[in-house]
Amino acid sequence: MPEITANTSDGDIFTSNIAGWANARGASTGTLGGSSDAEGDNGVAVYKFAGRGATTFRIHRSFFFFDTSGITGTVSSATLKILFQGTRLNDANAIVVKSDAFSGDGSSALAADDFNNLDFSTAYSGEIDTSDLVNFTNITLNATALTDMQNNDELIIAIINYDYDYSNVEPSSGTNNQVSLTFADHSNSGKRPLIDYTLATGY
Repeated sequence: MPEITANTSDGDIFTSNIAGWANARGASTGTLGGSSDAEGDNGVAVYKFAGRGATTFRIHRSFFFFDTSGITGTVSSATLKILFQGTRLNDANAIVVKSDAFSGDGSSALAADDFNNLDFSTAYSGEIDTSDLVNFTNITLNATALTDMQNNDELIIAIINYDYDYSNVEPSSGTNNQVSLTFADHSNSGKRPLIDYTLATGY
C-alpha cells in the first residue's frame, strides 16, 4: 500500500493555565510545543488545577499535515499510524478531527493561533485507544477523511483528547490526562507518523 509520511512542520500547541473550562477549550491561541520536536510528552493532554484561587485548565493538541497531492484515484481505505510512546496517564484516549491549521493548505508553518483551528464536528476517526506505548497504533480513517484525501492536495488533522476535549466534558480536579506521541522530526524513521492507503480497484 502507498504511504504518506507527515510533514516535519507537525507539532503540538498548548494553552497556558486558563481559568474556566470553556475558556481553555475555546482559546484562540496557545504556545507552540516546538515544530521540530521528535516527541511530545504532552502530545494529547488535558489538565485541571484546583488551588486557592480560580480553577484552571491546560489543554494540549497535536497537528499534522499530509501531502495528498499525489493521490489520483478513489481512496478505498486509509490507516493513520501514530506511535504513542512515552507517558500515558488516566483518561488519555484520543480522536482525529479535521483541522485547517498550517493556513488550511500547508502553505505556512504551524502557528500558536492554530490551537483552535480544528473542527469538532468533523471527526476523521473513532475513539483511539492510546494504551500501546511500544507499537504503532493503527487508526482507521473514516469516509469523510478518505474523501478529503482524494479531493484535496492535503489532509490536515488534529489529534486531541477524546474523553474531555472532544466530548466537551470538564475533567475532575487534580487529574492529569495525557499521552506522549512522536512527530515527523524523529531521528528514527520507523517512528514517524504516516498514512497507509489503498486505491479502489482499477486505479
